[in-house]
Amino acid sequence: MSRLPKPFIDRLEAQFGKPATDGILAAFKDPRRPTFRANALKIADDELMRLLREDGIQFERVKDVPHAFAAKNRTSPELLESYLAEQGKIYLQGIASMMPALVLDPKPGETVLDLCAAPGSKATQMAAMMEGRGRLVAVEEDPVRFQKLQNTVWIQGAKSVEARHADSTLLYHEEPQTYDKALADVPCSAEGRITLRDARSYSFWSQKNITIHAKLQRRLLRSAARCLKPGGTLVYSTCTLAPEENEEQVAWFRTEFPEFAPVDFDLPLSAVRRPGKGMAVVLPTKEHEGFFVAKLRKAA
Repeated sequence: MSRLPKPFIDRLEAQFGKPATDGILAAFKDPRRPTFRANALKIADDELMRLLREDGIQFERVKDVPHAFAAKNRTSPELLESYLAEQGKIYLQGIASMMPALVLDPKPGETVLDLCAAPGSKATQMAAMMEGRGRLVAVEEDPVRFQKLQNTVWIQGAKSVEARHADSTLLYHEEPQTYDKALADVPCSAEGRITLRDARSYSFWSQKNITIHAKLQRRLLRSAARCLKPGGTLVYSTCTLAPEENEEQVAWFRTEFPEFAPVDFDLPLSAVRRPGKGMAVVLPTKEHEGFFVAKLRKAA
């Protein structure tokens, strides 16, 4: 554990206490079983389970998470090389990554915006939740990541997704008050995704990095707020534990946009902390990464 920056560990202990921090550090050390979701646009869960059994892939359903499975005898690379992944019938995705879309709960026929969409995990998940009906705009600014988004959309057969190469912070100029729902799963300091098996996941950590991300997050939140119709719903999510990027951002946002009110929601996970109404900090465990999610609704 000494490889992690001491200021980072000190922050965790101040934020969550020593026992919870010990659990977080243990989660950073332990490998997790690979998880994936059935792509409901291409295959039903029952048919997928039959094919998994035929291929000798042992699995468990993930309790209370629709279409989610955990593999018991395959690694992530092995699953990625399977014909099920190559044909877009399954998509490798962490349980934490599935939560923001479930909290947003897009419905068929709605107009939905995914502001930071690459590589397409949540956009294609939402397309399946919407049964391929409605308008789903998935935006990505980085050209390389945009290509990954396009590829994911194509493999998953998510024909309702409109992948757009653009700057989401400026989108509100083109489409003010356009969307029923918006997902702002923003770039962040990624503390919840640290693994001690990969130094790249924590070597970047610094207070400066948190501050840089917080500034970009505010620009994205401003744009998301202005893109939503009156009565629209916003879900804001990160994969970090830093309060400057999480609950403090929500507090700032509600001051900047007082027409938004928090909305309570449930999560089918353990290790959930509630820093305020309509917010959840989920600590990393051996089953899932750590993340933050908040849900707000714009006045009609």
